[in-house]
Amino acid sequence: MNACSVITSLVLATSALLAMTSSAQSVKLDVSQVPEQKEWGQQAVKIMEEWHPRISQFLASPGFTPPGKCSLLIDKNYKGVAFTTGTKITVSSEWIAKHPEDLGVAVHELVHVVQQYPPGQPVWVTEGIADYIRWVQYEKKKLKELPVANEDKGYTKGYQVTAGFFLWLEKNGGEGIVRKLNAAMRKKQYSDQIFEDVTGTNLDDLWSQYLAVREKGK
Repeated sequence: MNACSVITSLVLATSALLAMTSSAQSVKLDVSQVPEQKEWGQQAVKIMEEWHPRISQFLASPGFTPPGKCSLLIDKNYKGVAFTTGTKITVSSEWIAKHPEDLGVAVHELVHVVQQYPPGQPVWVTEGIADYIRWVQYEKKKLKELPVANEDKGYTKGYQVTAGFFLWLEKNGGEGIVRKLNAAMRKKQYSDQIFEDVTGTNLDDLWSQYLAVREKGK
């Protein structure tokens, strides 16, 4: 290993350590609108506090320190599922009432707190990384359990579709690509070229290969 590689490794290791030691262990819960959902909120907070250091370590990048605190609001008026603005996570009480088992939604939104990508970055990458951490790392889903979009550039669907694509890449010549994408997104340096730099194959050809594998039921 040359001197440059040693320095790079030390920088990444230091960033990972800082991410762990500075990770948010404080999540402010607001269930004032729906006090009957306090138990769900407390369960979500426990998971968030446990997973924040893990997410921060996995998404560590040089020169970046994740936010030290975040909040979780259960909103009775919001009709979607959940969203994150800065360090404020909002989850729909209606969604919780219909899907009380869905604590993974809090993990997905927590990833956004850690990501802190600047405006203008491709949404499909942002959501793909968040769902990769949620469905692959937290939920421990296998590739065959994740949906696929059987169409050109289907990877741009984001969420679970992109998460499945990232999982396949990580296991088939693209190890570390999620971390590389994350680091580039934070610096506003995302490019499709990243995929070719890591794997030796361009993005659209990788997607075609992925579809072929999924069609075989693997």
